[in-house]
Amino acid sequence: MVEQHGEQLGAQTSRKILKQWIRPEFDLGNHFYSHADFDSISVELAEQEILRAESTIRPLLEGVSRAPRYMRFPYNHTGETQEKHDSMVAFLAAHGYQMAPCTIDNSDYEFNHTYTLALARHDTQTAEKVRADYIAYTAAEIDWYTKLDRQVFGRDVTHIMLLHDSPLNADTIEAVIGLFTQRGYRFVTLTEALRDHAYATPETYITKFGPMWGYRWARELNVKVNGRDEPDPPAWLGQYVKEAHTGAN
Repeated sequence: MVEQHGEQLGAQTSRKILKQWIRPEFDLGNHFYSHADFDSISVELAEQEILRAESTIRPLLEGVSRAPRYMRFPYNHTGETQEKHDSMVAFLAAHGYQMAPCTIDNSDYEFNHTYTLALARHDTQTAEKVRADYIAYTAAEIDWYTKLDRQVFGRDVTHIMLLHDSPLNADTIEAVIGLFTQRGYRFVTLTEALRDHAYATPETYITKFGPMWGYRWARELNVKVNGRDEPDPPAWLGQYVKEAHTGAN
């Protein structure tokens, strides 16, 4: 599933890309029109964001005899108060949406920030290091979240990974896919993944943060987990960006 928000590339280019995506039976999901943070806006504005994004993806999906089904909150912020959370859940249900969870996060945006900066500076050595460290970190995160879900449910859960469309992922996607195949995973549609009974666990974790669903499930089922054990992205990524901007000034 690819999530649509805004038209940063221009209306024609965005629609062309989305049409290419749905042609081989891939799906489109709603992700707010402008990627607004639900924790920072009202329910009314959030509803407008969803409907505006839908005005783009619905005609495309109807062209292949489908309709919008999935919605993922930007930053995984599902509401910092019970009232906002419940209001949005009701709105989504009334408009035929199912929340699209995710169980693996590899901080690809952070790696990509450093990667695109290195490429812009023609720093091929750093770009190569970013790619290598990104694959290593992604492997560590796959293993971490697999362990987390096993702790919560006592078994493997069908994973849904959060990845962004970026130059880094374009250059490494085969290696990322290889990490899963090496571990014996097979790839399925989001619809099939959500048939896993784990996803029937209520999503009621009210927080200003956006944790992966394993953490939410653990909270819901009163399973104590130590999030401090989760690996962090390499500290040198941010340091490289900081030094680059400092040098530019």
